[in-house]
Amino acid sequence: MPTFTDPLREIDAASVKEYALQRGAAELSDDFVQEACQRVMELAKPQATCQQCFYDSTSHMVLCDSPFTINSPTVHQRIEDSAIVLMYAVTLGEALEKEVDALFMNKDITRGLALDSALAVATAGYTKQLIDMLDEAGADKGYKAAWIMNPGTGDWPSGQMANIAQAVHAEQIGVSLLPSGMLMPRKTVTGVIGLNFIGGGCSGSCSACAMAAAASRSCRPRMARVVSV
Repeated sequence: MPTFTDPLREIDAASVKEYALQRGAAELSDDFVQEACQRVMELAKPQATCQQCFYDSTSHMVLCDSPFTINSPTVHQRIEDSAIVLMYAVTLGEALEKEVDALFMNKDITRGLALDSALAVATAGYTKQLIDMLDEAGADKGYKAAWIMNPGTGDWPSGQMANIAQAVHAEQIGVSLLPSGMLMPRKTVTGVIGLNFIGGGCSGSCSACAMAAAASRSCRPRMARVVSV
């Protein structure tokens, strides 16, 4: 399955500082924040993968190599209201998490918290890069990402992160599933993206569709259909 491997964009230092403070950090100096952002840029190995999602609206089951039932009424409705549905996984690799762990083990709590926060913000930023790529790929056919949702938000149980990781074969981007159901690296993000038709038209040729041609940016999503049986 193709992967998205564009370089990580610059990390917003203000967002890192705000995230750290929300987690209960004491006042974090700009120097610590900038150091953490730079370290993420140096060590990150960003990758993402996405896969079409065929969905049975009667059983609420995702039909894929590793089928599973989505346990969220909110996601059920969003999927059924969407023209295209994609599952995805994003990771920045394990090196940064190892460095975060080492900082905490050495009781360098401030730097550890700063780096962990920068990693979280960067992972969210890379997810946004993936969505931007999908929007760019679908623009000439009139499709645009309308929503994104991750297990662990709203009424969607966090345990379904593992279901999505298996469905998109996240092992190809270095993500492993532990017997406990936890994903490694721990900051791996999985979720579902819904795209809607906002204008334009379809030529009728799936092979010519910009969504299918997104492999030029390394990730090849395919159009999904919401089916009812």
